[in-house]
Amino acid sequence: RERTPEREWDRGKRKDRDRDRRRYEQPVSASVRPIGNRKTPWLEGLDLLGCHNVAELQEVEAFTKWISPSPVEDEIRGLLVTQINSAITSRFSDAQVFPFGSYATKLYLPTGDIDLVVMSETMRVTDKHIVLRSMAEVIKRNGIASNVSIIAKARVPIIKFVTTLGHIPVDISINQGNGTVGADVVNGFLRDMSTSTITTTSSPNNQILQGSLALRSLVLITKMFLSQRHMNEVYTGGLGSYSIVSLVISFLQMHPKIRRGEIDADRNLGVLLIEFFELYGSFFNYENVGISVRGGGMYFGKRQRGWYDEGGFNGRGGGRGGGGGGGAGMLSIEDPIDFSNDISSGTYGFPKVRATFAGAHQILTATAYLKAGILSARRSGRLTSLRGSGSGSRESWRRERERDRGRGRGRDDGYRYGYGDRYDEDDDYRPEEMSILSHIVDVGQDVSVFFLLLFTFAPVSC
Repeated sequence: RERTPEREWDRGKRKDRDRDRRRYEQPVSASVRPIGNRKTPWLEGLDLLGCHNVAELQEVEAFTKWISPSPVEDEIRGLLVTQINSAITSRFSDAQVFPFGSYATKLYLPTGDIDLVVMSETMRVTDKHIVLRSMAEVIKRNGIASNVSIIAKARVPIIKFVTTLGHIPVDISINQGNGTVGADVVNGFLRDMSTSTITTTSSPNNQILQGSLALRSLVLITKMFLSQRHMNEVYTGGLGSYSIVSLVISFLQMHPKIRRGEIDADRNLGVLLIEFFELYGSFFNYENVGISVRGGGMYFGKRQRGWYDEGGFNGRGGGRGGGGGGGAGMLSIEDPIDFSNDISSGTYGFPKVRATFAGAHQILTATAYLKAGILSARRSGRLTSLRGSGSGSRESWRRERERDRGRGRGRDDGYRYGYGDRYDEDDDYRPEEMSILSHIVDVGQDVSVFFLLLFTFAPVSC
């Protein structure tokens, strides 16, 4: 299968990211966000032993609350957008700067970028090379970024940079209004598919997760899952953010029990996550069927639509002029805005994504059965600890209590870390031992470094 040539838009992306990764890979303090020394910070305060049904997977909601943007994170990004807007309007007085993409929908990961579009009639009638150079100069002059890349020959010309404040990647395009429309569409689905509003008062972020919790959870976990496997960028053949959101929307729309009103999606996150990976990893008929989220969701025949390509991916990075380019085994998703456009046509590496989804389903299913057996054995008194004098023993508990007293932690912190004020032989466990989600996602050093950089420059209230 012919591989799509690298687009001008994406040239240098790998090199820039590798350089940034080397630059910021350094030990970080856990105090910038409650990540501790573990890879499962979302489990803080979560009682997994009290779960009556392991398929409920309470930690899905806990992970969503932890990874979702906190007010401080969103405020920093908002300040950056305001700063960029002021800089650009100082040069182009009629310019208006609008966010779109995951920043506009609040479905971004901590390391996600900010997509902005500038609408200006002056820019429309001016040579694009001059406009892009002028914007790059004004960004640097205002200290927003020290290096700005100009991608002028791409289908959608943009400028790219990493902000000095917070080290957040930013892409700016000119007079591309479809991006903001797409964000409005996604926000509409978040609002219309919601069954409840989950208010978080005890989470690390202290945020309110508005809109569909099921949609938000599945999107963020899928993004994190693919990001940690370098499968979340279209230019590397991965699945882009818009395609991920569309897949999750379609899954929830077409789920038979949700359609019949038999289950509340926001209260069955665990089983929905497992079924999501099962459907798109093992059962979906990609060869003949395409996905549409219009009209409450539907599937369509790729041959009838003219989106079937016997040779598979056609190597042009956008299908038939941006239309359907999927062939045997390739994903095809109808653009909710432009029905003739296949938004997933550039994902030439989808067979790998599909195989990875199937692997995630197998891992989650096997782990769920294992944890269910442990819970059953614990309740019936058949569980035997093999730790001896190691981690979890009475002596280990005593050492941890003494060490935490030295760190200034109190009794409540002991409960938060999986042990209380009294040692109990039946409860000598750590929360991460009962985690299911941690078998497919974790918090790596890239996220830890980002929080250090972000909160180093966090605004201070007077």
